[in-house]
Amino acid sequence: MTLPLKYDAACRALAEAKTFDDVRDWEDKAAAVREYGRRAKNRSLELDALEIRQRARQRRGQLLLEMKDDGLLSQGRKTTVTNSSPLPLTLEELGVTKRESARDQKLAQMDGDSFERLIARCRTYMEEHPERHSFDAIPDGPINGARSIMGSRQEPDDSLDFFPTPPWSTRALIECVLRPHFVLLRSAWEPACGEGHVAEPLREYFDTVWATDIHNYGYGTPDYDFLNRAPDPPHGVDWIITNPPFGDKTEAFVLRAIELASVGVAMFVRLQWLESVGRYKAIFRDHPPTIIAFFAERVNLCKGRWEPEGATATAYIWLVWVKGTTPRAPFWIPPGQRESLTRPDDAARFTAHPVIRREEFNPETGEVTEEAA
Repeated sequence: MTLPLKYDAACRALAEAKTFDDVRDWEDKAAAVREYGRRAKNRSLELDALEIRQRARQRRGQLLLEMKDDGLLSQGRKTTVTNSSPLPLTLEELGVTKRESARDQKLAQMDGDSFERLIARCRTYMEEHPERHSFDAIPDGPINGARSIMGSRQEPDDSLDFFPTPPWSTRALIECVLRPHFVLLRSAWEPACGEGHVAEPLREYFDTVWATDIHNYGYGTPDYDFLNRAPDPPHGVDWIITNPPFGDKTEAFVLRAIELASVGVAMFVRLQWLESVGRYKAIFRDHPPTIIAFFAERVNLCKGRWEPEGATATAYIWLVWVKGTTPRAPFWIPPGQRESLTRPDDAARFTAHPVIRREEFNPETGEVTEEAA
């Protein structure tokens, strides 16, 4: 993707998009360009990207409605399938959450003029409020959790940097990959900590965990620019482990982490991230991963929230670099980890905003302890 994003070309491509993956790809591109525009203080580019994101959601809604009309979308009831008819698909199989489906179909059901007026009103509102960096044409509504501390947030739930990682997937990295092969687990740094979804599981295993983020999500140290080296990083940290920001910054995160970590690096990325000539030249040719750890079961990521019962059609992996260690054969994290590594209090702690630290949580009441409050 080249910047700036060409608005007219993006709109045409979305109108012609035939698959959910194509729509998701444009949604992610728009998120990356929005972040670029925000940092470059190019408000026009930022708002164009926000509009394209809404158009991507409308197109996904149109595809869902088309599938409904053709009898290709399962409505949660048993369907009789013959050899001459295709099998209806569920939202889970399409990689679409129920919340996304409801919101996007509402957008798709609007006539063209009404949708354009809605987008125009949203853009006008954003122009009048330069402190805002996100809008939803049709809001999803509040996210439920054990507590809500949204007042301290400087970035919205659909921020480019905010894709909460399920806690069990980080525990699987430790239990199935790092512990069996690399025993040195003294200190770790999570440089894109968000609300703490990776950092908190790391604290269960490491003696010391630093958690930082360029934004303020109410967890860890905010205003910490990992890529631009300000302020100075923790000295002598063994591991850097994170779910890096999507888009072009992922490569920069990997290279910076390899430079700083004294023992190793683990990055949670999409499987398709391996497929790139440019990425091969930038990273893999000179820094081949020590281990590529595939999940036998899918790990669900949703923008702005962790859904304990969510599902996805997108495959994610852990890429691990260990300094001075020869690359090994690809490794599969076996099935059953989601069930075995999910703790009884995860739903209460990790759906809160930010994540509730274990020492601040009362498992009997499901609330923050009085001392912590």
